[in-house]
Amino acid sequence: MNLMPLLEERILILDGGIGTEILKRTGKSFGCPELLNVTEGDIIFDIHEAYIRGGADILTTNTFGGTRIKLDDYSCGDRVEVINSAGVAIAKKARRGKKQILIAGSMGPTGRLIAPLGKIEEKQAYDAYAEQAGILARAGADFLLIETQIDTLEARIAYRAARDSSSLPVALTFSFPMEGGLTVTGSDPDAAVLSLASTDIDIIGINCGGHPDDFKPYIERFRAHTDKPLMVYANAGIPEKKGDGLVYPLGPEAYAEHAVSFFELGANVIGGCCGTTAEHIRLITKKLKGKKPRRRKPREVYFRSSSRNSVFFAGGPHPFRSVGENINPFGRKALSRDLDKGRLKLVRDLARSQEQAGADALDVNLGKDGERKPKFYCSAIKELQTVGSLPLFLDNSRSESLEEALFVYAGKAVVNSVNGKKESYETLFPLAKKYGAGLILLAMDDTGIPQKSKDRIRIIERLVDRAISFGFGLDDLLADPLVLTVSTSQQNAVETLDTLEGIKSLGLSTIMGLSNVSFGLPRRTLINQAFLIMALERGLDAAILNPLDEALMSLSNAGGALSGRDPGFYHFIQKFGKREEIPAREIKDVRRLPTDKALFQAIVEGEKNQAVTLTRRLLKEGHSGLEILENILAPALRKVGEYYKNKHYFLPQLVLSAEATEAASKVLEAHLKISGKAQKRLKIVMATVEGDLHDIGKNIVCLVLRNYGYEVFDMGKNVGAEAIVKKAVGEEAQFIGLSALMTTTMDAMNEVVFLKNRLAPQVRVLVGGAAVTPAFARGIGADAYGKDALDAIRKIEALAGRKK
Repeated sequence: MNLMPLLEERILILDGGIGTEILKRTGKSFGCPELLNVTEGDIIFDIHEAYIRGGADILTTNTFGGTRIKLDDYSCGDRVEVINSAGVAIAKKARRGKKQILIAGSMGPTGRLIAPLGKIEEKQAYDAYAEQAGILARAGADFLLIETQIDTLEARIAYRAARDSSSLPVALTFSFPMEGGLTVTGSDPDAAVLSLASTDIDIIGINCGGHPDDFKPYIERFRAHTDKPLMVYANAGIPEKKGDGLVYPLGPEAYAEHAVSFFELGANVIGGCCGTTAEHIRLITKKLKGKKPRRRKPREVYFRSSSRNSVFFAGGPHPFRSVGENINPFGRKALSRDLDKGRLKLVRDLARSQEQAGADALDVNLGKDGERKPKFYCSAIKELQTVGSLPLFLDNSRSESLEEALFVYAGKAVVNSVNGKKESYETLFPLAKKYGAGLILLAMDDTGIPQKSKDRIRIIERLVDRAISFGFGLDDLLADPLVLTVSTSQQNAVETLDTLEGIKSLGLSTIMGLSNVSFGLPRRTLINQAFLIMALERGLDAAILNPLDEALMSLSNAGGALSGRDPGFYHFIQKFGKREEIPAREIKDVRRLPTDKALFQAIVEGEKNQAVTLTRRLLKEGHSGLEILENILAPALRKVGEYYKNKHYFLPQLVLSAEATEAASKVLEAHLKISGKAQKRLKIVMATVEGDLHDIGKNIVCLVLRNYGYEVFDMGKNVGAEAIVKKAVGEEAQFIGLSALMTTTMDAMNEVVFLKNRLAPQVRVLVGGAAVTPAFARGIGADAYGKDALDAIRKIEALAGRKK
């Protein structure tokens, strides 16, 4: 049966939890539940049958952890085909030929973060997903379900691999387990959905995470950015410890009410995740079976793009937007020299300075080397989305370079640009659509840039028609009227402004390269400022400009507010009201700073090579290792922690700072003589408990703890209670930190607390993880619960009698 037509006809009911049902039936926690497909398939068959009796339209295969990368953790990587094929075969057997019951081939996260956040490369993740997708398709799945994604880059790679490896429909769901409704790598629902909204993905949605109440605003935000069918399935609440086990608090009746609210908000596929049972599905079926999907209101039309950690909206109700122009070697000799030598240090500096000056996105043009050398351009895009958080405009005319960059990009990029030449749009439209990118359309064609506005508008009209026929929406398109310098003809400004006004009448969002207008004239900034005000009055939505020009940036924000696009001056006040900022001038050029301040800044910026050089220089200048550690490295790490807490920094920036600190610390090792006056660093042993091979959350906590100056002993994952306690005793640690993702392994925390109380009662225990709660922590006798890394630090400092 074909999935896609059904989504328009009626609500489809997805099945419920698999892992929690396995635990219920066996009383045992299985590290690799997918292995049951070949060892105890009757258990999985029984679960599927129960969901069919409950009325499920869709069965999810027991292949969530079925990528080769994940199975390798259990020494089962060589059985990837048999495990995944068996998972589909059991589901097909359970449906007994009832073709109206669809089989979703489940594909969960690899359990690893992609470099530089983790240790696998993009191609490794792609190959693992492509292999699993191909197996599931050949085995007879009806569609592929990429579930519980916690990083937009991995999600995009998984989607691309699934699409390339089969002809099946593809669905993908995100999970937002972090405080404030974020993925593990810091994407909010807007950034998450936009990372895939303009691709050809068939279904997008939300699953797992916290309480079903949390899902309602997520659904609304997804709905604001996509017309694709929505899939929603939550946990049966947050698990609680009762007696010797864990229970999910939301019973079938209570959960079914949430399912009804998902339907009312526009979901097309509704089911359950962890803790939901066949009875939960039966009541959802009773309330929703056969209902037609709710008709959604038309979405507002405006341009949308994103990075992993931020969004760029232009046009419609949004204020004027600034795109930084400075990553461009033309006219910038220092940058040109850096690029000629294959270096990206100045590129990183320019990205940071423009972001801190208030740019909303960055244009990335690396000149001829960026076009001729795809790997070089790709490496720059990887670095830029690590050092900063802004969306990127890929300013490159070579398709090979663009494709490599789009493959590693973690959001919805913007291809700058496509013109009316057949070669241009026939090459770039398919590429942008393949990766779900936005486009800048230029008012030029084979004849060049027309002098008259009516001819430029006609080119844009033709390009828009072609883009829409290719599958793009107006929210994927920015139109550029093209600014010609007024030094050759003052009429150029008039024609550009007339073109701008004509483009706006087409319902398009607009952008222009502002600085072109003043080329060849003195006091260029005055011309730029005046032209910007005129363009704002004609409907300009965004400009590629110099964010380091303070007067121009101030004028753009004030002019945008006065043009009526900033109700209540909300964004203007955000920009210029009293608020904490990362001081841009302080880090503009570390070469002009004293060595100690330059090292501080190198740690904050995550410049590893520079940190090593500066540390060695300070030692040669006579500074002691302890002085460098206590007066420079430790304060720099605290500053990084503050930026992370205030969401100026996200996980990528934390990783860079940690690596820079580690590199500097290695230089200092031979020069450290710890003084009795120095405050001893708190020691903490960290581990993911026995039976649990999920360590992304634990690794993030370790990273943040180190950035705050704690001595962390990371024991890894699947660590037994005895080993954890022995390590704490041997290292004379004050704390043990325990993590568990799977509810089936949470009780292992109880064993650690019990053994610690007997062998090392002075050691304090903190627990955390996606399913762990304060009530559970109290129930097992842990000293504290940390909902995230920063909360854990507050608890540790309080228990240690220190203020944080």
